[in-house]
Amino acid sequence: VYDAVMTMATAMADAKSAEPAKYLPFLAKVKYQGVTGPIAFDANGDIKDGSLTLFTFRGGKKTKIEVVK
Repeated sequence: VYDAVMTMATAMADAKSAEPAKYLPFLAKVKYQGVTGPIAFDANGDIKDGSLTLFTFRGGKKTKIEVVK
């Protein structure tokens, strides 16, 4: 969530506006080095090189299930 907020804030700062019509074009161009890794978007507005790590708890321990890219 932190990286998502910071990415939006970067776009708003670049656009000098919190109005979606003004900052959305800047959001498409954002390249932000986040806590979870680099954040950038492709021509379709999808996150580049995104991944999602799925975890579960077994026997009281956090266990990684899968990394989806």
